[in-house]
Amino acid sequence: MASHYFSTSHGDVHYVRRGMGDPLLLVHNLYPGASGDEFEHNIAELSRHFTVYAIDLLGFGLSDAPWIRYTAGTYVNLLRKFIEEEIGGRTHVMAAGLSCGYAAEVAVWRPDLVNRLVFVSPRSEPVGLTAPRWIAPLQRLLMSTPLGTGLYDTISCEYELSSYLHGCFYNPRHITHEKVQRIHDHAVRRGSGHAYASLVTGFLDVDIFKSLPHVLAAVLLLWGRQARPTPVEHSVRLTSITRSCTLHVVENAGTWVHDEQSAQVNRVVAQFLNNEVPVASHVG
Repeated sequence: MASHYFSTSHGDVHYVRRGMGDPLLLVHNLYPGASGDEFEHNIAELSRHFTVYAIDLLGFGLSDAPWIRYTAGTYVNLLRKFIEEEIGGRTHVMAAGLSCGYAAEVAVWRPDLVNRLVFVSPRSEPVGLTAPRWIAPLQRLLMSTPLGTGLYDTISCEYELSSYLHGCFYNPRHITHEKVQRIHDHAVRRGSGHAYASLVTGFLDVDIFKSLPHVLAAVLLLWGRQARPTPVEHSVRLTSITRSCTLHVVENAGTWVHDEQSAQVNRVVAQFLNNEVPVASHVG
């Protein structure tokens, strides 16, 4: 998988491209050390059916990480421009966690760019600190001080990243030293704390409940039965407000269901995106 770069006004955005067929854009969740590597067990199989683009969002992975105020709009606009200019046409989108909200926004404002959507354990509750919005800029400024830098250094150490992953997986055997090391390598890259500062202060929050009712594209919700901290019960409201929605719950899997039960997820995603057979729906 050769690396490619997409130029933006804020810097170069890294992605890998593999396969042939209809385009499929993969968008990782947001956390220290996040990158398109989150889909390492999905890219090869899905590329047998689609031209897969696995992007590193600005400030993450191998993409540039400028000192800017990252917002939800930063990533909504990035995804829109990437689909328009790099992919060059209508695409399927598979997103995880908080990034599901960004993909939903693109689908609402530019329905001509989005074919079908796959959301993996979408984050529906605020990520930012529970404080008045006017305090957020001050909190973000604090994150740029030595105190904030020290805090980021602590949460991006291998021990804390391993603890984070243990909360994402049902079976800890999937949490390898290599996985933790790779995430840590991304987390300590120069500038990697900038996007995190916006994440923990709420600038990257997006209300998916506002956008989903207006999404015209068919949506597949994928959830691990044992997912935490976004449990499968959160899917009830999401399915009720989405025009065309299928919920598929995978047993013995946490939030990273696309990694932990990748064979099943890859099969279900390919069937859904190709509209081959209805994906079995699970509500309980």
